[in-house]
Amino acid sequence: MYVHPDTDQLPGEPRRVRAATAPFAVMTTLYGLSVTALLLLTLGLWPLALLGVAVWGWVPCQPRADQVLRYLKAAWTERPPPPGIPPLSRVWLSLCVLQKVALTPLRLLAWHLDELLYGRRLRDTPVVAPVIVLSAARSGSTQIARYLEEDPGLAAPAMIQCVFPYLWLWRLTRATLGRVLPAETLDDLLHRSMTREFIERHELDALRTDSFEVMYFALQLIHLSPMFGPAFMADEFVFAGTAAHNRRMWDQDFPAFIDRLGRKTLLFSGLGPDGAPRRLFIKGHFLDGADAVARRFPDARFLTVIRKPISRIRSQLNHMHGNPFEESLGAAPWAWLTEVIVPAEVAYCRAEQAWFTRAEGPARTVVRFSDYVSDLEGTMRTVYRACLDTEALPPHVPTEHAPRERTSYTVNRSLEQLGVDSDAVEAQLQGYIAWCAT
Repeated sequence: MYVHPDTDQLPGEPRRVRAATAPFAVMTTLYGLSVTALLLLTLGLWPLALLGVAVWGWVPCQPRADQVLRYLKAAWTERPPPPGIPPLSRVWLSLCVLQKVALTPLRLLAWHLDELLYGRRLRDTPVVAPVIVLSAARSGSTQIARYLEEDPGLAAPAMIQCVFPYLWLWRLTRATLGRVLPAETLDDLLHRSMTREFIERHELDALRTDSFEVMYFALQLIHLSPMFGPAFMADEFVFAGTAAHNRRMWDQDFPAFIDRLGRKTLLFSGLGPDGAPRRLFIKGHFLDGADAVARRFPDARFLTVIRKPISRIRSQLNHMHGNPFEESLGAAPWAWLTEVIVPAEVAYCRAEQAWFTRAEGPARTVVRFSDYVSDLEGTMRTVYRACLDTEALPPHVPTEHAPRERTSYTVNRSLEQLGVDSDAVEAQLQGYIAWCAT
């Protein structure tokens, strides 16, 4: 189905590699000293944090001990294909894991403060009939999600709220920094932390919704997995079919996080303009957790956007290569990403079709990307009828597409340049392709 590409850089592509050995050794030493200091500074917070765990349970967005140990072990035992993981990079990855450990008691206490201050009100704020866009990556679902999050009857956690899921902090920030710090400043800081090629393919906005599980991965350790090699990434960073050791995360912690963050979002947003409670809205690609989320919210409305897979897989590969998983180590090699993403996306397509077409299960709606392009108004009426029980479109939803200025991508490799046999991929997905067309 694919072979490794001949080169990791083509003419005109930016060079994203780890620093040379000597300067990187200095960087690693300084990083090690800062992580050590952080571990020592937060050591005294563990007893109070663990007391909170005994009272309120484990915080569902924090990595558990088995994940921490798995990543620490992998930093020294994984043997990926070339270019491999140099010794100093292994040290760096270990320090990334230990930094997460050092911050854990602070994050536990920040979460527990919400329980202490708002626990009763959160329990009295139910998540009723949430609207969940559960679609494959690069499927074109983002713009539909943008229209939905602007609906006054819905409340969606913004990217920054997912990364800092503390209601007390949201309220404090709104009353202080929110009055003087322009949103543009926050976006500028966010954009500076990302690569140019990533921003070209992803509409980043810290104050708007984004792929829910990707922020969740960043709170865990999963965002680091592409830097450990293709075998490790295949177990961790795919959206359907991850390893069995992740089942507790998907089946228990992930839906619990949606529930608690959803309640915080609803409480923070208040009632809608009509005086009725708002409904939670999230979007993502978390098909691995779909059944668990459906069990947690049996009245949820699920929506997917389906698109022919070849162009989507190409976009996903270029998008993932631009993702700064751990930018100090450079870009994840093309060969590693191709080895994982192509079969993972084939598996996702099959799982998505099976999940959205099976007879039993929650309310599910399928819209086709081709219909969205050719008939925006009709598609949005379908979405509103299925997810919000009305065919009346609010004023903010357009009935025709606005002209879009396409960016000339800095990195835009074809599947052929990546050694992917498109015909072989399509041959495996004939049923899915027919589903996208009918």
